[in-house]
Amino acid sequence: MSEETLPVHTAVAIPSPMPWQVSQWQRLGAQWKAGRCPHALLLSGQPGLGKRRFAEAFAALLLCDQPRDGLACGECRGCQLRIAGSHPDFIRVVPEKEQGPLKVEQIRQLGEFVGRTSGREGARVIWLAPAESMNVNAANALLKNLEEPSSSVVFLLITDSPSGLLPTIRSRCQTVVFPVPPQQAALRWLGESGVEGARAVSLLSLAGGAPLLAVALMEPEVQELREQFFADLTSLAQAGESAVALAGRWEAPGEAVDLNLLLQFWQNLVTQMLKARSTDELRDRQVAALLQQLPGSGPVSLRPLFGFYDHLLKARQLLTGNSNPNRRLLMEELLIRWGKLFR
Repeated sequence: MSEETLPVHTAVAIPSPMPWQVSQWQRLGAQWKAGRCPHALLLSGQPGLGKRRFAEAFAALLLCDQPRDGLACGECRGCQLRIAGSHPDFIRVVPEKEQGPLKVEQIRQLGEFVGRTSGREGARVIWLAPAESMNVNAANALLKNLEEPSSSVVFLLITDSPSGLLPTIRSRCQTVVFPVPPQQAALRWLGESGVEGARAVSLLSLAGGAPLLAVALMEPEVQELREQFFADLTSLAQAGESAVALAGRWEAPGEAVDLNLLLQFWQNLVTQMLKARSTDELRDRQVAALLQQLPGSGPVSLRPLFGFYDHLLKARQLLTGNSNPNRRLLMEELLIRWGKLFR
């Protein structure tokens, strides 16, 4: 699921960082102003925090002829070319297919861009995402460009999973980490976006604290899919469904939700179960129904849930790494383990 489109700062689209990205923006802005901008930046953090928005804003700043108030002006020739998608010193590298890999041929084509001089005597920017979707060959091809950087080229690599990148790639980039914002800051932004009260708190929790993902989860298609998935998990817990059949149904959830996000929903459900069993606070009917099926009581009954949570984490790491796991088998294993929790 992609992050939201950039906000409009004035009558002309001027990308700007999110409110919780101020410290990262000020630090990089100061480096750029002092002529010490790193040749490669790795923007890292979980989905839905605005990393791509930050990258768009920083690329716009680098390509702007007359920055104002720490942002691109949106009016100069450089900004006009960027907005039109025809800036000669800006190149965007993304998978050819949604959720597909970045291919080695795409990375090799960067050699010509890196090797030539600037068309406008300024910075040249390479925007690449998601960086973890490169296979080993593509990563090695990129490494050659990173090892011999041109003084005017800036790589902006965006990743949800830095562990999926070669250590040699990470070591040649300055990592900019985007943590989950404080809850109050996230809720304030959600309120300004029209999402308030208990609904905002619930969506933010489901999104793992990521505000942009919380907004995206409001889409009817996403809500319907999540509810159906949770219904299937409940049915499996009650021995009403086959784990193998469910794995075939959910190995490829669809365009609105990828498998990694589906597992994040599952993690959130397990977290709610752990919290409810630990505090005896049952606010969700679905969680209550699942806990009634869970054998045992007290702290001892939580150990299998904690163990299952660890399996979900490992499964998500496999999905975001370079191992390209068999998704059907991955889901079968998780669903079989889930069913056994309730036996």
